[in-house]
Order: sequence, then structure tokens, then C-alpha cells
Amino acid sequence: MLPRLWRHWIHPRQRVSKYFPEAVLQQLTTHIANSEQRHTGQLRFVIESRINTASLCHHTTPRQRAQYWFNNLGIWDTSARCGVLVYVLFADRAVEIIADRGIDACVSAAQWQEICTHILTAFHQQNYVDGLSRGLEELTDLLVQYFPRTQAGRNELADDVILR
Repeated sequence: MLPRLWRHWIHPRQRVSKYFPEAVLQQLTTHIANSEQRHTGQLRFVIESRINTASLCHHTTPRQRAQYWFNNLGIWDTSARCGVLVYVLFADRAVEIIADRGIDACVSAAQWQEICTHILTAFHQQNYVDGLSRGLEELTDLLVQYFPRTQAGRNELADDVILR
């Protein structure tokens, strides 16, 4: 518990913000919007530098935190049930993907984990933007395969990347 608590205390938002300046966040947002032109899925990215002490004391896992964001952002409530959240918790060096039941029924747990592994591998090499971009490309390929856009649709969720 103490090592994890320490990691979270030493990861202020400013430290993570230097990896994702506003211009980079805007670029990722544009890539998400472009991706969603090719399929009916809805993508959200949340990057947290750390979680608060109360959550740590309650032993909140990165997966639980991702589920919190998935629920609060309404990703579970898309019309085609194909919303996907990519959640990054820097202090724990964790990436989680939570998918709505429509797309989750088509994609295996191993495929989701492979995307997370690719993102983490890039992060370990300090290629943060490249890691998220590659993850987005892989998610786009899956969504195009299972939920291709056949006609104009509406954007149900915001495309911006949340950085906290």
C-alpha cells in the first residue's frame, strides 16, 4: 500500500501535462473525431495522473477507476452499444479499456489487452502520444470491422481527451 500511495503523491497533474500539452490534446481529439467518421463507435480517452488518497485507502484499482469514468461519461449509453473508453492512470502505469456490450461481444479480452500492452510498451519508451495514437488506430480498425459507418451518423459523445 505504501509504495502505491507514494507513487500517487509524487505524480502531480503538471508532470503528466508536459507529456500532453494542449496542442497534443487537440491533435488527439481531431484523430478521435476522424476515427469516428469511419465507424459508428464512440471513443473517449481519459488520462489521470493519479487518484486521490481516499480512493487509494479504499484500494480502488485502475479498472474500477476506469469503470467510474465509463459510467459517469455515459459511454455505456450509446445507441449502438459500441462506446469504448481508454483509461490511463499514470501513477500506476496502467491502461484499461472498457467497452460497451455491443462491441465487447465482438472483441475478445485478449484483443483489448493487446491494445493496452501496445500503449504501455510505447509509454515505457516515453512515447506517450505515439502509444495513444497507435491504440486509437487499433481501436479504429476493430470498430470499422464490427461497426462500419454505412451512413451519416451523429456524434453521441464528446471527442476531447480528458486530462486530470
